[in-house]
Amino acid sequence: MNYAVLLVPDFALHALRRGDAGLCGRAVALVAGDGRKARVAEVSPEARAVAPGLAAALAMSRCPGIILRQRDPAAEVEAHRLLLAAAFTLAPRVESTRGGCCTVDLQGADPARTQAAMRLLAAELAAAGLPARIGAGPTPLLASYAARCADPVLVVRDPAAFLAPLPLAFADPSPGQDEILRGWGIGTLGGLTALPKAEVGRRLGAEGVLLWERAAGEAARVLRLVEPARSFAAEWAYEPPVESTEPLLFKLRRFAERVALELRGAGFVAEGLSLTLLLEDGTDHRREFRLPEPGADVEGWLRVLNAHLGTLRTDARVAGVRLVAAPARPPEKQDGLFDTGLRDPASFWENIARIAAIVGDDRVGTPAPADTHRPDSFVLEKPAEAVAPCAEAQVHPPCGPTLRRFRPPWPVRVVCDAGAPARLEAGRLEGEVCAALGPWRSEGDWWKPQAWAVETWQVEMAGGGLYQLARSDGGWCVEGMLD
Repeated sequence: MNYAVLLVPDFALHALRRGDAGLCGRAVALVAGDGRKARVAEVSPEARAVAPGLAAALAMSRCPGIILRQRDPAAEVEAHRLLLAAAFTLAPRVESTRGGCCTVDLQGADPARTQAAMRLLAAELAAAGLPARIGAGPTPLLASYAARCADPVLVVRDPAAFLAPLPLAFADPSPGQDEILRGWGIGTLGGLTALPKAEVGRRLGAEGVLLWERAAGEAARVLRLVEPARSFAAEWAYEPPVESTEPLLFKLRRFAERVALELRGAGFVAEGLSLTLLLEDGTDHRREFRLPEPGADVEGWLRVLNAHLGTLRTDARVAGVRLVAAPARPPEKQDGLFDTGLRDPASFWENIARIAAIVGDDRVGTPAPADTHRPDSFVLEKPAEAVAPCAEAQVHPPCGPTLRRFRPPWPVRVVCDAGAPARLEAGRLEGEVCAALGPWRSEGDWWKPQAWAVETWQVEMAGGGLYQLARSDGGWCVEGMLD
């Protein structure tokens, strides 16, 4: 098993149906030509009464309700990129043979593991709208024959036994060669290879020798390799523009399936997503999604995108959509024997991402002290995946009262006497100040437009209670209570 071929029969039809939600499960036919010369080129399984080559008008009469469409080059390019991305998950040496067909060099790969991966890949492509067949064999030609016969995966282990019953058409004989061989009573590849190669060459010439080699699976060639994707993005234009979220989510699912495969084939995962909606009035709406846990889970991505689109309202219809994944290396870690981790990490990170899609990435996380002297300043960090052990009790516990902050602080008007607070008015805390301690002044970020400065006092009220006051450019406030 040195080579594998990924083949999608009726590729143009499946590419069209994959990009249009309205064609799923419907009888569809691709037609070539215009007017009376229009003929059916490819037909979906739902239109059993229609065969390729039938006139378009006759196809409509035999299958009422059938949808006739022309080929969509943009949809074919997108579908072929998906097929290429799938091929790169098997091995790094891939050839883009033609539309809907890729050849993979599997030399050096483990046969049992690769065959299991091919079965999983065939099921994944079928779920993504591309019912691919995968064949494997000693040569690219044998692998292509196997792909044409696969259901959905076929590995050729005995080439002679596999080739013998195949129709002669597999070797692509010319019309003249086919007529001569039919006259000889030969209709299979095994019947042709049963003849001596030299005798076939003597009667049919050099072209007959090449035909015999193709029938025997001996034809070898060098693959024209392509490089894997370097940018993980997808873009689509809607004509006409759309107003609801269903077409957006359908297209985003197709994009996510392809981008996730491209990431896997290149050995990456996504650490973030960028969604851009191009609106009909020329503006755009862009949103960055920080994924709490890097990965390539399509369903997780879609839940995050769906949560955002469900709350989005735009002033114009959506004329295009763009999805970009930020690649990152898969995280590597080794769990400790006594670590207290999450029971269901996938559900936890999914819920975190859904909350972030609604309230914003900058409002979700675990608060941690910021690297500044600014009072009550903090930043939000990624939540920990395991509960840290409790800190040991300090040998010498802290002395003095504890500040219990009010969130938000209470605004108050302060009357000063000789620069110190003497009375609090017009707020939730009013009364005379019998003792004041301070001030403590601090400032920072003087080199930035958002420079800050604060003056802090601790006061004792005549009616009882110790409080901390702060004065800044915005005025006075009660930061909290000391107890």
